[in-house]
Amino acid sequence: MEKIRYYTQPISKLNLEDYLPIIQMGLTEDCPESDVTSEAIFSQDVQAEGTILTREKGIFCGAGALECFKNLFPKKFEYQLLVEDGQAIESTQRLARISGQLLSILRIERVLLNIIQYLSGIASSTNKIALEYPNLLILDTRKTLPGYRKLAKYAVYMGGGANHRIDLSDMGLIKDNHIALCGSILQAVNKFRTKYPQKKLELEIDGLFQLEEAIAAKPDVILLDNFSLDDTKKAVTILREKAPQIQIECSGKITPEKLQALSELGNLGVSMGYLTHTTRFMDFSLEIESK
Repeated sequence: MEKIRYYTQPISKLNLEDYLPIIQMGLTEDCPESDVTSEAIFSQDVQAEGTILTREKGIFCGAGALECFKNLFPKKFEYQLLVEDGQAIESTQRLARISGQLLSILRIERVLLNIIQYLSGIASSTNKIALEYPNLLILDTRKTLPGYRKLAKYAVYMGGGANHRIDLSDMGLIKDNHIALCGSILQAVNKFRTKYPQKKLELEIDGLFQLEEAIAAKPDVILLDNFSLDDTKKAVTILREKAPQIQIECSGKITPEKLQALSELGNLGVSMGYLTHTTRFMDFSLEIESK
């Protein structure tokens, strides 16, 4: 049975509309008026072909960007995809062939590469962690660049990771500020359950002193935030004995180096902003030749 890799819904596919705002913004930012270099050297009737290559192993992600560019540049840009999202790629492998008007290809080159290098970087980093620690649910966070939220979470999913809440509307997550301003854990949970009885609810706690009240509040998930390893072990033991129906999640500056100790506890969710905010672009290139 396949592991469920989401809390409320998986970002397992994207539409062109998900790519479009980022691509339009990128094109305007990169070429607000004209490509003065290319347009000075080449005429509009010059046609070209190109190959997108990878120089390293990883997981490919971002195929929809190519289709989006094709729609934005009709009759000027065509492509043949040679790999699919989520597919493992090898160093020097060809990822796609493109053809069309040379000026259009040169105009989109950097924006296209930026998107697929970024998403493939997220998918590749996630995949490495997910394969190494199969008994942990490797979750993403909301620590994403504006406009990239859905794309970044899709890349996490393509890499074998799991999707946490998509946005503030998706599910409840009661944090320390909510509790402090509301008065108590129970009051905050009761108010949420009254207004949104059907929505999933996660409760963040900062120490073992809150665990008893947290269990009594009966959230769907308890998040152990910035717990030491010893306190994490104690909390997990108590929760599995007293409230086995509650999912357990760990967070707080969790990097790959800290995962081994958590994996020994088994069957935990681990949320990692690292997946999306400390991502290195994959090394891709576009090699162009004239027709």
